[in-house]
Amino acid sequence: MIQAKGRWRPPPGEREIARAPVSFATGAASRVVDRRWFRDTERRDIQDELDGWPAGPTYRRRSRVTVTVLATLKVVFVLAFLAVVAVLGGTGVGPSGSDSLGTSEDPENEVEDFPVVWAAPGALARTLPWELDPARRPETDRTHLVLTDRRLLVTGSIDDPREPWEEVLWETELSAIAAVDRKEFSIGKRDFRIVFTDGSWCRLTSLDGKRLIEHLTVPDLSGA
Repeated sequence: MIQAKGRWRPPPGEREIARAPVSFATGAASRVVDRRWFRDTERRDIQDELDGWPAGPTYRRRSRVTVTVLATLKVVFVLAFLAVVAVLGGTGVGPSGSDSLGTSEDPENEVEDFPVVWAAPGALARTLPWELDPARRPETDRTHLVLTDRRLLVTGSIDDPREPWEEVLWETELSAIAAVDRKEFSIGKRDFRIVFTDGSWCRLTSLDGKRLIEHLTVPDLSGA
């Protein structure tokens, strides 16, 4: 794609509705924490099959034994911390459990596994750009999801105020989007899933995606 100086703008006759910084989501449950996978409908890893993608990290799920040991160590640490605070005359306020993830509505894809791309051969989700993966792109790179009255786009840019530019990395017509689901079982409840009409889907996360998601879930938007 051709880079455009400054922020990308739609051409005349097309209106930008919303945008938000976005990346592929990251697992939060014990067995998949800090991990993500790219799967076909048989749950095979397909990251080496994605066209033009550079090599990325290969993850393994934590074993149940490892998860149990780590959980036990965490409890021991918390109890020891509270005991020290009590001896020193502190308030007794220690690490909080307020960041609990709650109960997953989709444990197969959130607890036991964590696919962020789910796509059969030739499906639309396989065309998403590798720049959405924080583990593959440089820390200075940024990706945004941009919604117009015609398309959904992913743009890429470099966080450099001296030479701002933005380019379109991927796009699809709104008619290709079947559904957008919020994913409450995520850190800060920031994750959402876009399901395409061919059955493929992706799981994304954004610190500032609420308005964009609300517009995507408007029932008649795809017919705009």
